[in-house]
Amino acid sequence: RDYYQCNGLQTAFRILIGLSAYHSPTQCFLADVLGSGSQDVVNVDGNRDDPVFITFTHWIESTSDNVTANVNTKGLGLLAETLLDALTENNPKVKDKVACLRQKTRDRKKEIAEERRNRALVGMSSFGPLAGVTSVEGIFTRRNAASSGSTNSGTIGLDVETPTYSLSEIGTSSLVQEGSASISDKIIEGKPSFKVSEASGIGTSTEVDRKSDESKPAWMLEMEAMEDEDGLTCAICHEGRTLQPTELLGLYAYVKKISIPFNRGGGRGNIDGTVLLLSLPQSLPGSLVGTGVDDDWFQPARSAAAAIQSSPNAIAAMSIASSPSSSISGRPSNFIITVAAGNAIHCTCHSRARTADRNHPKAPKSEWEGASLRNSRVTCNVLFPLVSSKSSNVPIMAVENALGDHQTVVANTLGSRPKSMLWTVLHDIRLLLLRISYGEALNADCGGGSLSSNLLLLFYSLQMVDMLSDDAEHDAPETAQHARELPTGFLIASEILRAEDYLKDSPTAKRLQRGFADAAPMAAICCILYYNTANDDVNGHKKSSGGNDVMVPPPKRRWEINKNRFLCGLLRCAGRRYALGLDGSGCESNRGASSGRRKRSGSFTEWDISESEISLNRSSCKVSSRLGKRGNTSIDDYEKGLRPIVSFFALLDQFSAEFTLSMTDKMVEESCVRVLKVVESCQRSDNIRCLIRQAKITLDQEKIIKEFEYGIHSL
Repeated sequence: RDYYQCNGLQTAFRILIGLSAYHSPTQCFLADVLGSGSQDVVNVDGNRDDPVFITFTHWIESTSDNVTANVNTKGLGLLAETLLDALTENNPKVKDKVACLRQKTRDRKKEIAEERRNRALVGMSSFGPLAGVTSVEGIFTRRNAASSGSTNSGTIGLDVETPTYSLSEIGTSSLVQEGSASISDKIIEGKPSFKVSEASGIGTSTEVDRKSDESKPAWMLEMEAMEDEDGLTCAICHEGRTLQPTELLGLYAYVKKISIPFNRGGGRGNIDGTVLLLSLPQSLPGSLVGTGVDDDWFQPARSAAAAIQSSPNAIAAMSIASSPSSSISGRPSNFIITVAAGNAIHCTCHSRARTADRNHPKAPKSEWEGASLRNSRVTCNVLFPLVSSKSSNVPIMAVENALGDHQTVVANTLGSRPKSMLWTVLHDIRLLLLRISYGEALNADCGGGSLSSNLLLLFYSLQMVDMLSDDAEHDAPETAQHARELPTGFLIASEILRAEDYLKDSPTAKRLQRGFADAAPMAAICCILYYNTANDDVNGHKKSSGGNDVMVPPPKRRWEINKNRFLCGLLRCAGRRYALGLDGSGCESNRGASSGRRKRSGSFTEWDISESEISLNRSSCKVSSRLGKRGNTSIDDYEKGLRPIVSFFALLDQFSAEFTLSMTDKMVEESCVRVLKVVESCQRSDNIRCLIRQAKITLDQEKIIKEFEYGIHSL
């Protein structure tokens, strides 16, 4: 209390917040300050190994006003929390220290809550034996006058105490015979623990448990037999797939329409591989005949091309690809982008809540106004249905209605019904991956949603695409075949472009090169979606019949064998985007656009490179292209263009190691943690060489530069 009366504390905290913001040396210095009286200050575990300054600051942030105890923090709690957050900004070492302190405090509070609960159970034991008391390990602590007050909200610091007692050692029968008051007195006085079985011969804890089970009412036995939810739970009823297997879950999400011109990477036919498949030659070059790629890759790709060549979309795509770029420079393509905050709800619970919000007598709300309150106050406008093989217990009509509602919102957002929901969701996945790779802030559109929650959305989006693909097999088989064989067409195009006897100067060959580069991201996504559950052999182009039962991706899956080929295509795609002057995903929000700076993720490390250097590098690329030689180009010259696509490759590589169609909610959450570590390590890389090591790329730097410049020259 005396400390809070000191003058200038608020000013001092504000000065420290300003000094430590984004300055690692100051952050580390403050985190290691011990102070002159550090020997008298202990942490929440009773040890003296925590730095005094951040421990003291953490105590202040954990303290609130208490009128009865005459404690007035004068707003220091919020300032202390802000200071700790500033110390952890882009500083993993300090972040770990602060996180450890906060975790210890949370654990200690859980112990205190458990102690209060068990004391309440002891007090209730005078009415008879309590079911299940002897099977719970309750911790009772003797507390002195100072430590007993630490549980109050107005006390600074937390103490721990000594002797522990377990209810299994005390025994229920002893509680009944001696009364709850006598046992409580023994506990509070701190007398040594004792075992009833030794003192009075009542029996072992196992026998007491058996007798206790016999006295349990039926409803309690039923509750104890219930399984715990280990995945997503509904925001209203707090139940998930385990307790409500017949109810369909959905994620609250925010959908937005974006328009990308053709000359800014928005050519839909180029992105989805239509131009790539239709630009394949009628026959293989002579050097590839008899190599095995004819039956495995070329024939399936040609079959997919023949299936789509007469469709209106294919005709329009080839017409645009064959036209001069100047005549279509402003032609836009419309896409949707989806972000989420990770909050789930049953579709039926959402429907009932919507009705209740609309009919509220005093404060009626619209559907999404009430939904945003349940979505942690994050703006949302759609319920993304979590449909997959795990939703087989859900009635088919519920699934169809949820998908129909989602498609209606998408159609209203786009202004017209999309021709294929399969490709609409695939483009959504590609754009979200690009946003993460460029380090863009995903919460700029809706005011919330972390990187981990949107990685969760990506896994469930891939599962939705699998179901949409199965539906397209019946309604539009050529569309499903197009998406399934796109990776196959990409791989055979890679072999054809590397063949020495292939004429690379013809118009068809140049169109194939452009299609190969533009379709690389989508081909990589489809490869992970369709070919991640079977080893790639002679029949590798076919989906494994047991794909829905595979829990771990096999070691010889198509991506793992051919990821260097996909990397070469991604590098060419990066070169084309670099030559076009693209320094973002194309999904930038209008919010904050007037500031002139793009909002980045909190873990994104900016590299020191000026716009003049980028322009000089682009002009030198064009000069070297005309001269027919590269010159003494270093990989550092292209770091701005290489960074997002290398991160994109690292992200896909980790997705390939994690994704299967039979993933449970718990597996998805665990996979998101591992993918998040990869993304953050890439975003925190200091330079392009460090990033290449983080992405585990095995290509040498000369090869990387060569493929990147191929993309630049194909413009």
